[in-house]
Amino acid sequence: MCWTHLFRLWPLRMRGEVAAADWRRGLLGVVVLSLLVPAPGTAGSPQGFWLSLLVPGLGQKVTGHPRAAAGFLAVEIGLWSGSFGLRYVSDIREDNFRTFAAEHASAHATGKGRVYFDDLGFYDSQLEHNRFARVDDGVDAELYPNTAEFFWEWDSTQSRQRYRELRNSSETADRQALFAFGLVIANHLVAALHAARGAEDAAELSLEPHPRLSGVALVRRF
Repeated sequence: MCWTHLFRLWPLRMRGEVAAADWRRGLLGVVVLSLLVPAPGTAGSPQGFWLSLLVPGLGQKVTGHPRAAAGFLAVEIGLWSGSFGLRYVSDIREDNFRTFAAEHASAHATGKGRVYFDDLGFYDSQLEHNRFARVDDGVDAELYPNTAEFFWEWDSTQSRQRYRELRNSSETADRQALFAFGLVIANHLVAALHAARGAEDAAELSLEPHPRLSGVALVRRF
């Protein structure tokens, strides 16, 4: 594979690494928030665990912790709203970059997959893609057929770069929507554990530096 092809694929790998880092930071944030609001008073119960696993805050309400219940429920509503909102934004931005590609590159977006839209952003034309593919992969190269259905040619490099910006913004919103959904799951788990333990258990939990687990670790003292 030639250096030019490697350079063009590099941003995709970087975006994946950034998304993974966002997941770790977000999950750690939910855990920290749960430790800052320990369940007061009496110890929790197994019933509270299952109730909050189903609906965050319900177990806290049943076991007599209304403030914690309101907090977990508010987080749940906010995360679901954020996830749906970001998904909607991603869909709008996807329509925008598809329309832009049709207007400035004569691309036919209907029925195309992710690889096609990646190639639209990396190559000025279908012919350029096929030329690089032949150099990189030889007889095993996957080429686009010379038909109107797979034809594209950007009217300028600036238009192609603008297309990439539009598509990246759509994918960013999509990743953030998925990230918010992951935090919904984390909120259920944290709420369930919070309802199942009491204030004494909360005091035994702490965050301490760890050299290999993203810098910190959740530790329970016995």
